[in-house]
Amino acid sequence: MPSASPQKPAPRGACPSLAAPMQTADGLLARFRPQGGALTPAQLAALADAAEAFGNGRIEVTARGNLQVRGLRDETVSPLRAAFDDAGIAAVTGIAIEISPIAGRDPKETADPRPLAQALKPVCDAALARAPLSPKLAITILSGGQIRLDNLKSDIRLIAQAEGWVLETGGQTLGQLDEADVPETVDALLSRLQARGPRARGTDLEAPELRTALPHLHPAPPAFTQPVYFSMGPLALADGEPGLRIGVPFGQDKAGSLRTLAKTLEAHGVDAVTPAPDRTLVLTGFDSAALQALSPAVAALGYWTRPNAEGAALTLCSGAEASKNGVIHAADVATAFLATAPDLIDGSFHIHVSTCAKGCAYPGRPGLMLTGNRLVLHGEGAENPLALLDPNAIEEAIADLALRARANRPANGTSLDSFRQI
Repeated sequence: MPSASPQKPAPRGACPSLAAPMQTADGLLARFRPQGGALTPAQLAALADAAEAFGNGRIEVTARGNLQVRGLRDETVSPLRAAFDDAGIAAVTGIAIEISPIAGRDPKETADPRPLAQALKPVCDAALARAPLSPKLAITILSGGQIRLDNLKSDIRLIAQAEGWVLETGGQTLGQLDEADVPETVDALLSRLQARGPRARGTDLEAPELRTALPHLHPAPPAFTQPVYFSMGPLALADGEPGLRIGVPFGQDKAGSLRTLAKTLEAHGVDAVTPAPDRTLVLTGFDSAALQALSPAVAALGYWTRPNAEGAALTLCSGAEASKNGVIHAADVATAFLATAPDLIDGSFHIHVSTCAKGCAYPGRPGLMLTGNRLVLHGEGAENPLALLDPNAIEEAIADLALRARANRPANGTSLDSFRQI
């Protein structure tokens, strides 16, 4: 089977898409978000079939709630898109406007963000038509509720208040807006970003100058946001309808497993599967009677259905590394930790991937770096690998690392402290 043609890594700031996949260690990577947000179980099965036929059968849910198909080749990208068309799977295009996957159906949210998102879509499309913007630029609308987006890094954030929306750029509060004034103000911000060049981000804008230049702003203190921790389990939707948020272990699934999930969801009456932040899926469209059986049925397939799932404290950057014996996936390393050393999963370390072409989304997190077939301490030198991995025997190497880590664990220390002692 021919491999993907060699390509230079995409520059930092680039994003893969269905239209322009990105070269990675295991082939081309295509990322997308479904139009309308959700897939049906039948479309989920079609996604699994296409990933297996045209990629390497690995499908991911990202930390931002996008879907990724791995292992594509130059000659299989067009057939993948055709298979998606046949299944009625369309991708969102343009600037990412992120809202809760249960927006408008969450009785605990401060405001329904959907009308605002709909009003911003033509503004963003018109902005892209006049000049380029950073492909990573994102607008996030925080409406509170059961699925919070507070952790998502964004260039422009709109935070729901009892009346109006607090506006932030690059993490700095500018002021508060009436909803009717948001589209015009966002358009002005996009114009300023375009004036700074096609890679400008929210952090490149000067907050003091914006506060005086944007006419519709009202003074406002910084809006309260809160850290969001990995949350899964039942959801209470409007009109008494149930929902269920499940975790995809370490964000990566394989085609056979995803097909089985799709069949299980269909059998329990699930109508919609929505990719969500923190590498999760939100299941809706079933009745209350089905919830009691649905959760254990999904858990039996290996998906996480409760907040204290054993592996949930281990986070990672999706990615793969090439070694002389084959490709090693960060998700496989995390799975090996869960299988052989769950006691080391204490939240103290993160698994990075050295060849992430766009730059790691967690550059400051301490932890381990997968580089080729080596595991090294991230940011603390790569001369002395903690473990050398064989793609066909990852668990053995992690089990050995775990033995050494336990033997070197300082009193009251974390797993990361133990790795530092090896």
